[in-house]
Amino acid sequence: MPKSEIAYSVVAPVYNEQGNLEALYARLKPVLEQLAGDSWEIVLTDDGSRDDSWAVIQSLHERDPRVVGLRFSRNFGHHLALTAGLDMARGQRVVTMDSDLQDQPEELPKLAAKMDEGFDVVYATRVDRHHQPQKQLMSRLFFWLLNSMSDVPYPITGAVFRMMNRRFVDELNKLRERHRLFTGLTAWLGFRQTSVDVTHGERYAGTTKYTFGKMLTLALDSITSFSAKPLYYVVYLGTAIAALSVLFAAYIVVRYFVVGYSMAGYGSLMTAITFIGGLILMVLGIIGQYIGRIFEQQKGRPLYILESVMQDEMHQATRLHADIPVHPISARPEAQPAPTPANGNGINGTSGMNGAMRG
Repeated sequence: MPKSEIAYSVVAPVYNEQGNLEALYARLKPVLEQLAGDSWEIVLTDDGSRDDSWAVIQSLHERDPRVVGLRFSRNFGHHLALTAGLDMARGQRVVTMDSDLQDQPEELPKLAAKMDEGFDVVYATRVDRHHQPQKQLMSRLFFWLLNSMSDVPYPITGAVFRMMNRRFVDELNKLRERHRLFTGLTAWLGFRQTSVDVTHGERYAGTTKYTFGKMLTLALDSITSFSAKPLYYVVYLGTAIAALSVLFAAYIVVRYFVVGYSMAGYGSLMTAITFIGGLILMVLGIIGQYIGRIFEQQKGRPLYILESVMQDEMHQATRLHADIPVHPISARPEAQPAPTPANGNGINGTSGMNGAMRG
């Protein structure tokens, strides 16, 4: 099927969502048929699930080849699962959404109608969120902090629920940094973007995968990925402390000549030492975060590794990234004896993996 005949791709990451996938497909199918007839696909990326999510994806693919399945060799993370799905998607319009049905498929026509007005990206703004108050508070604080410290043309939002045209997705797929925040990357790209209000649904089954610790890690990763302002703030802080130290030295000199010198207490001395020591460690930690990112990026490892891919033959022939091999669901590759090395020393000239790498 030529690329031009695929009107819509829906990309959804999957992590321990076996209870949601059947309902997700059942609700997406009539909406996509309304929008595009038979010209659509659903790309599901299994991000190292520990339940039967992959078996459900296999079952869906057997019933409907338009369901494309990708399976990571391990858990790589939510935003890398989105990246893999976007690498595989062929649609002229690509939708990203979570697989827990809090992003409701029935809202897709709203996004499509807005995109018909000439926008490159339409992202969903959730109303009446079905999150616990503490999670809503953390999310709002996180994105307020991230947007205040980032230099991007559009606000970075929390929801991945959005519709993008082919040109935008092609540009997005060129961004291959390791520490990724999907919504930050889409905000950074620019083009014509707008939002529409959508109703936030309740999770169909299972529990949220974003714990407080994961949200905190994502916050630190995102801030250092999209802004160098922490380094500037460190400079300002160091300058302010240096200025205060000069003023304090001047105060000591004046005090000595005016009222006489008095011995400073041990407590104040230790307070000053520990404060400066803690500040130095904080500054080194911030600088270390940026250096660590340079180190991770320069290693050049793939963003993710695919263990299995399930797709139809026509999709294999026309997809954008033809270097990802297909593993037929009817006959999963079995272990083969290692080839005899040509040089007889147990070292082969090439090495392989059961899967594909994307850098």
